[in-house]
Amino acid sequence: MNPQTDDLFATIVGLDDAVSTARNLIQDGYEVILGHGGTGGMIARSIGQPVVNIPITMLEIITALQTAARLGNKIGVTSFAVGREGFKIIRDILGLDVRQIVFNSQKELEDGVKKAIDEGVDVIVGGGVSRKIAAGLQASAVIIEPARQIVQDALGRARALAVARRREIETHEQLQTIFKIMDDGMIGVDALGHLNFYNQTAESMLGMNLGLHLGLPVPKLADSLGLMEVLHSGSKKSDEIIKVRDNELVLNCLPILINGKVRGAVGLLKEGSAIHNIDRKLRARIYQKGFIAKHTMNDIVARSPGMRKLIAKAKQFAKTEAAIMICGETGTGKEFLTHALHHISPRHKAPFVAINCAALPETLLESELFGHEEGAFTGAKKGGKIGLFELANHGTIFLDEIGDISPKLQVRLLRVLENKEVMRVGGDKIVPVDARVISSTHKDLTEEVRAGRFRKDLYYRLAVLRLTIPPLRQRAQDIPELLAPLLKGYQKTLSCITQDMYKQIESYHWPGNIRELNSLMESYLILLGNRQHNEGLFMDLFEEYEAPRGLGGRQTDAGEGASAASAFPRTDEASGMRTLKEQLNGHRQNIIRRTLTQCGNNKSLAARKLRISTNTLWRALRKETEKNA
Repeated sequence: MNPQTDDLFATIVGLDDAVSTARNLIQDGYEVILGHGGTGGMIARSIGQPVVNIPITMLEIITALQTAARLGNKIGVTSFAVGREGFKIIRDILGLDVRQIVFNSQKELEDGVKKAIDEGVDVIVGGGVSRKIAAGLQASAVIIEPARQIVQDALGRARALAVARRREIETHEQLQTIFKIMDDGMIGVDALGHLNFYNQTAESMLGMNLGLHLGLPVPKLADSLGLMEVLHSGSKKSDEIIKVRDNELVLNCLPILINGKVRGAVGLLKEGSAIHNIDRKLRARIYQKGFIAKHTMNDIVARSPGMRKLIAKAKQFAKTEAAIMICGETGTGKEFLTHALHHISPRHKAPFVAINCAALPETLLESELFGHEEGAFTGAKKGGKIGLFELANHGTIFLDEIGDISPKLQVRLLRVLENKEVMRVGGDKIVPVDARVISSTHKDLTEEVRAGRFRKDLYYRLAVLRLTIPPLRQRAQDIPELLAPLLKGYQKTLSCITQDMYKQIESYHWPGNIRELNSLMESYLILLGNRQHNEGLFMDLFEEYEAPRGLGGRQTDAGEGASAASAFPRTDEASGMRTLKEQLNGHRQNIIRRTLTQCGNNKSLAARKLRISTNTLWRALRKETEKNA
C-alpha cells in the first residue's frame, strides 16, 4: 500500500517469492504490506518492515470447509508454522474427515499437499498458493476468504501504520539533517551500551570510523565519554573536559528516559576552541555596549615638563601587562589617563571596565566586582549577575579610589590577582579571568600600609608600575589648553580672561585641581553672558568658590610621595601663603582704587563702571579703611 497515492497492489505469490516481492514493493514506495495467511506471516517474519497480516478466523475456516464438503469427502486444510486448534470439534460437529497440512516453506507446502492428495484427500482448503498447487495436481481447492469487515479493518490499520511510519521517517530525516549540520559532535548508545547513532562531527572529533561500530557495543568509547556512567546512574554530566588526540573537548551527557526508565544515553561534544570563540563574541557584544576607553593620549594636555615626562612614561607602561597604580590629587584626571593607557595597550580591542570603589558599600562593591548567583543575598538579581572582572576578561579593569576598600575585599582582590580567577558571591564555581588591573588613589598608600589599613602584599600587586599625575598648581603652562574646550563650548576665547585674572588663577593652589578650575570657570562664563570679560564678577566667584579650609589637604603631591601636610599646608602661618580670600580681597581693592582714580573719585560713576551697587562699593571701601586702621 502506498499512502502517497492510496494505491493498492494485489498479487498472488509463492512463499519463496513473497519476501522478495514485498521488498521490491517497499523499494517502489509502498510503505505497508498486507498479507493473508501463511504468506503474510512469512513476510512479517522476514522483511522487518511494516506488515499488516489479515488474520484467518475459525469462522472463515468453517465456511470454507462447508464449501469443500460439497466437493469431496476428505478435506486437507493448510496451516502455516503451527497447526490450528479446534479441528476435533469441527470433525465431531460437522462430521467431516479433515486433516491439517502444516508447512514452513513453499516446498513443505507442495510436498504436504501432494502427500495428502496421494493419501485420498479430495479437496484442499487454504490460501491462494495452496489452491494453485492443488490445481497443478488435478485436485479441487477452496480458498479461505476473509470477511469483508476484517479486510476493511486491516486496510484501516495499514493506512494508519503508513501515516505513522511516514511521520517517523520525516522526524528521523529532520533529526539526521540537524545532526549532520551541527557544529557539535553527537553520539548515542542504547540501554545496552550499543552505538545507535552519531554524526560526522563526532567522528571527526574522536578520530574514529563510527560506522564500523554501529549496532555494536563500544565499551571503551562509552566509558571514555561517560555514557555508561550516565546509563547506570540516570544522571546527566555537564561541562566535563576530556582530552582526545591532544584536543580539549567539552562533554555533556544526558540519559534518554522513556516512561521513567533509562533507555539510552546521548553525548554532546564541543571543541574547546569553539567555547573560546563564543567567549570572544560575547566579549565583543559587551564591548559594543559601551565598555570602551573614551580618551586617548592625544586628548591629554601636556605642555608642562612634568606632564610630558608622565606621558612618555605612561606610553612605555601601556605596552606591558603589569598592574599600574595611578596616584594624584582629586580632580587631576586619573581616570582620563587610565582610558588613554587602555587605548594604546595590546588589550585595546577588549572591554574597558571602570568602577569607583569609594562610591559603593562593601557588600554591593563585592557583588559588582565578582558577580553573584541567584539568591546569593536579599535583592540579588534573578539568574545571577556577571561581575566586572568577568566583563573585563582579556581587557582592562580600572579600580578607582582603591585605597578605600575594606580589609575583607582586600583579601578577595588579592586572591583574584594571584590566581587570576574569581568565584561569584553565593557561588561554588571558579571562573578564570584575564584582566589587566589599573588602580588609582588620592591617598598615600605607603602610609596606609604602615598604619595597617592596607595590605602590603596587595599594594605590591597593584603598584608594580606607578604613575603620579602632577597637581594643577604645577601645570601652569597647561591651563590655557585645559580651558580651551570649555571656552569653545561657550563660544568664548582666552580674551575673556584678563592678565590679572590669569595671574590670580596661576597663584591659587587649586585643591580640587582641574575639576575645581572647570567648575569656577563654567560659572564665570555662564554669568558673563555676552560681555567680553568682567574682573569684578570673576573675583566675586573666586571668593564664593574658595574651598573650605583644609579641602584637598589630604592629597599627595605629584612625584614626591609627599604627605598631606607637605602637599597642602592646612595653616597659612605654616606656609607663609595668603589664603585665596585674602588674595582676592587684595586684588578686588586694587581694581576698586584704580577705577575710582579713573573716574575722578566719583563713586557713583565707578560703581556703574564696575557694575556693582554703590552700597557694595561703600562697603568695600569701609572694609579697607577698617583693615588699615
